Amino acid sequence: MKTSALNNAGMLLRALQISTCVLTLAWMSGCASASYDKAGAASASLRRAALDINVENRMIDVTMASLDDLINNASGDLRPHFERFNTSLNGLIDASNRAEKSAARAKEKSADYFKTWDKESASMNFEAVRDQSVARKTEVSNEFNTVNQRYHQNQAVVEPLITYLKDIRTALGTDLTAGGVQSVKPLAENARQNAQKVQTALAQLSDELAASGTRMSTYVMPASQSQGGVGDTTQSTQQRAESSPSGQIRMTNAQLQGQ
Repeated sequence: MKTSALNNAGMLLRALQISTCVLTLAWMSGCASASYDKAGAASASLRRAALDINVENRMIDVTMASLDDLINNASGDLRPHFERFNTSLNGLIDASNRAEKSAARAKEKSADYFKTWDKESASMNFEAVRDQSVARKTEVSNEFNTVNQRYHQNQAVVEPLITYLKDIRTALGTDLTAGGVQSVKPLAENARQNAQKVQTALAQLSDELAASGTRMSTYVMPASQSQGGVGDTTQSTQQRAESSPSGQIRMTNAQLQGQ
């Protein structure tokens, strides 16, 4: 009897533990599905994209510095200089791929958030509240669409720049001699000038992604550190889009393709 009672008590304890775990998971699931958590996920993905674009920008610096060292400062055995350029360019390619994946994830998370926002707005009973929510969602989504468009414009130029640098690498890998280095010197200078324009655009894009992520965050900065309302920032984003180096980017793309 005693053994049976102990067994029954053990079974009851395990059942309680299992029930507690199930309830805990259900509670966590309910919390995870909160609309503001989707905003937090979108915010985090935008800030991550900003960080990855910063890394991509930095790798352009490193790659161009290693190419400049090979073209203008190398002496003795050229192979170590070439290997540094090769390694840096591979790092740039990897950084660009990560930035592209981060941007895609930011778009996915933001779309999920906006879809939920639409659903929640539709469930509201009072028209005034619903209209305000819809207007606010349109404001935020338009800002995101502007930044997302800027990303695709910039990435469309990073890719040909990388391809251009890969071609230079191939040329040098085939003819790694003093004459071969001299022959690609004008090409390297053209790459440097265009890389500077691309970097200016990437730095601006990274700032805009980070700012957009901050405005979707559930964490609010103290008033003394606030940078203004979303309406003001949205206007600023649009103004930056109009005055951005996008014209220079298109010109850069044409220059690279024309070489």
